Amino acid sequence: MRPSASRGAGPAGLARDRSGATAVVIGVTMTALLGFAGLAVDAGVWYADRRHAQAASDSAAYSAAIDIAAGDTVAGARTAAKAITAQYGLTDGAGGVTVTLNSPPATGPNTATTGAVEVIVRKTESLYFSQFFVSSQQVSARAVALAGSTGGKYCVLALDPASGVTVSASNGITVNLTACGLQVDGTGSGALTVVGGAVVSATTVSVVGNIVTNNGGSVSVSGVRTTGAPSLPDPYAGLAIPSPGTCSNTTFPSYGAFTIPPGTYCHGLSIANGESVTFNAGTYIIMGGVFSQQGGTTINATAGTTILLTGNSSYSYATANIANGATLNLTAPATGPTAGMAIMQNRAAPASAGGVNCTSNCNYIAGGAALNVIGSMYFPHQSVQWSNGTSNTSKCTQLIAYDIQFTGGTKFSNTCGGTGVVGIGSAATTLAE
Repeated sequence: MRPSASRGAGPAGLARDRSGATAVVIGVTMTALLGFAGLAVDAGVWYADRRHAQAASDSAAYSAAIDIAAGDTVAGARTAAKAITAQYGLTDGAGGVTVTLNSPPATGPNTATTGAVEVIVRKTESLYFSQFFVSSQQVSARAVALAGSTGGKYCVLALDPASGVTVSASNGITVNLTACGLQVDGTGSGALTVVGGAVVSATTVSVVGNIVTNNGGSVSVSGVRTTGAPSLPDPYAGLAIPSPGTCSNTTFPSYGAFTIPPGTYCHGLSIANGESVTFNAGTYIIMGGVFSQQGGTTINATAGTTILLTGNSSYSYATANIANGATLNLTAPATGPTAGMAIMQNRAAPASAGGVNCTSNCNYIAGGAALNVIGSMYFPHQSVQWSNGTSNTSKCTQLIAYDIQFTGGTKFSNTCGGTGVVGIGSAATTLAE
């Protein structure tokens, strides 16, 4: 009997041999399947990064448009936009990230729109599993924001809509609104009352009710003076109020020079006895009591500082009292959750009694205080009494209060580009495209 020939013997047998074919097919198929699975994992990472970049570009474009509307240069807005994307972990020039700002936009329907801002964020992606299929990958996000008008560039706003006196000026003082305006939301026949030789000098005065001047009082307007005007809303109505933390140790030297850190200070914070105090950048949350600065004292706050007056069910809402002869140098943050806020009072604070002639829940900025406040002084539900020759050398100071009584001369300016301050009366800034 002849032994059977091997199936693999000879070229013909080798061609007919099917053993191991499945292994080859499975090997080729699994390679492809694993490759596609790896590509899917990488694509998921890219999608998440794309959404993150979009959030960063939206926020940066929105803030940059506000900056330009407030008078900042494109270069300044570009710097601000890059600072915002960096807060999202997307720093221009680092980790394969590029951030580009164009104003007006380089593409799209707003290329000729003055004040429109385009922010493009690009990020080179890591190739974990997909490097066998693609040599490089980049995600890109784009946002365009259109800033509203500055609405006359008001720097003082009184929000009380009642029919009494909302803003008063007296005692022969001058309220000097340098290159900016006054908006009074009061509906009364004397919503703005200027008496006793006082002068309110502004580029724009807009009053929902009417203006009363007597006993030598006058209103001097270089631009438009309007009564029966529409009211203007609180430009910071949507700004979140920072939450307090654990009460800080408030034991400080009783005189001399020293530094205190940001934090939560319960039962008020008092600067007295000729002290010279440095505030490090951050938010100083005053829970209850009074933020008090006595005469002869100095506060030098590092740029990027907010003083928040707040309270809760356990602590009365804090008020401010800056006294005769005090010196306050304070610059608000230009970006972040309290952007533009130098002194900020919680909107939940109880209303003042007595309107402009405040008798309780009052805030005082008193005689001879030397102010250099860059940002908004914000008391949306309480009265401010501004008295006795207070000076203010800042290029950008906003005062927003429920009612305002001026019995001492003061000066406000509105060169606020790049400060984070939102223009009073600005139309809404919107994202487009």
